[in-house]
Amino acid sequence: MRVFVAGAVLSIILAACSQSASNSSAPSMEQLRNATYKDVLQQPVTLQEGRFEGRPFTSTSVTRPVVALAPEIIATGDLTDDDVEEAVVLLAQNSGGSGLFLYFAIVSNHGGAPDHIATIDLGDRIKVVSLDIEEGKLIAELVEHGPDDPMCCPTMKARREWRLDGGQPVQIAATTRPQNGRFSGHLVWGHEARSFRDCDGKRVGWVINDAGTELVEVYEELTSAPYQEMFVEVRGEWVDAPGEGFGADYAESLRITELMRAESEGLGCRLDMNGALFVANGNEPFWRLHIRENGLSMWSMDSPGETMFSAPELSEAGGRISIDASGADSGIHVILEKQRCVDTMSGARYEITAMVELKDERLSGCAIRGL
Repeated sequence: MRVFVAGAVLSIILAACSQSASNSSAPSMEQLRNATYKDVLQQPVTLQEGRFEGRPFTSTSVTRPVVALAPEIIATGDLTDDDVEEAVVLLAQNSGGSGLFLYFAIVSNHGGAPDHIATIDLGDRIKVVSLDIEEGKLIAELVEHGPDDPMCCPTMKARREWRLDGGQPVQIAATTRPQNGRFSGHLVWGHEARSFRDCDGKRVGWVINDAGTELVEVYEELTSAPYQEMFVEVRGEWVDAPGEGFGADYAESLRITELMRAESEGLGCRLDMNGALFVANGNEPFWRLHIRENGLSMWSMDSPGETMFSAPELSEAGGRISIDASGADSGIHVILEKQRCVDTMSGARYEITAMVELKDERLSGCAIRGL
């Protein structure tokens, strides 16, 4: 009799544990493929094997609303801080036009049944690279539309993060990653490692050199040890990583098309370019000039403090930029010309030469274009 009672109790305990485990885990893919979702169309839709097809919009039309679940995009984890896992899936909606509108659907486990609790509207024809849940945050790597991208073909990489606040998704972080343009960071060049790491340290890729021999020659001249990092500012394009070889270990590649600046010494990533049209500097004596829309400021080892000048008047002809401004004691005249410039002390490379004329002084140096 005791054995029977003990066995019955054990069966009840095991069943309860099994039910508890079931209720604490995320809905299954089978459940998600047949769940009801809201906030995608005007009325909730129930999928059947991952798809919903509504009625045609008119009696003479063949177009109809369609909602489909992408089974390869799913993340599971606790987003509500209740020790119960949620599932996040990707839904795609089309109503007959060229648009394909994407949504993240957050689905909880409610007594063993799926319950769609929140929706994140991603927009039209966004690409989802990855989706994760970490420490109560939903994290997505996306490819979105840049300023000049056609709707068919987004190119701008972005990382976005959300938390649930009062049951509603709130975006807490967003970082966009342009694919084309100007990039600053650290270059390593060698047989087994040709890498670029941006100044934030968040983007690292294999390097494809389309800038010619200068990039390698400058790296070899300014570094003193194999695989030493060198600061560079370049123009280029982020592309897919190679499918084989050393570059296959990276998530993407930076195709460098132009070397703008290279330094093994100097401020590198720490140079403040915020709001500057140009920053110029030179030696003998050391000087630095910030050129902004609202005024110029110049510092020199021969002069205490900064010398301020008025808002500049700029003119450009034949690739040469002429800048004039007035100061308390005298004016300043600056000529900038796009041609390779070498710092006389450090050997750093710049893309612009600078000539500065003051009341009793003429200075020469190099310049950087502002952001």
